[in-house]
Amino acid sequence: MLFTFGDYTIRAHELDSKLSVQVTSELGEVVLNDDDKRTSDFPNEVCFYIKNPTQKPEAKGLKKFIFGEYTFILGINYAGELFLFHSVKLTIKKKRIEGKNTLTLAFLNDVRA
Repeated sequence: MLFTFGDYTIRAHELDSKLSVQVTSELGEVVLNDDDKRTSDFPNEVCFYIKNPTQKPEAKGLKKFIFGEYTFILGINYAGELFLFHSVKLTIKKKRIEGKNTLTLAFLNDVRA
C-alpha cells in the first residue's frame, strides 16, 4: 500500500506476518532520527526527518492507520519531523532496503521477528 501523509510518502508492505514501512519525500532524502536527545512520553515512537529539504514540511495532526493486525499513528510536528507511534506489543527493526531506511514491525510473541 502506498499513501501520502503531508509531504511524506509511506509504503507499507506485509510479508511473513511482519509489516515493512518505508518513508520517502519529494522534498529530499528521508532519514531516521536515531540520535534524538529530547525527552519523550512515548517510548514507542520512531522519528523521521527530511535531510536538507527544499522547503519545510507542514505540520499535520495525528492520524491512525490500520494494516491487518498492525496499527500505528502518524503525525508531523512543527519542525517538519514525521513521528510514527506504534503499539508496545510490537518490536521494531531498522534496516536499509534499496538505499532507503526501512522499519520492520513484528509482534513480540513472533519467534521469527
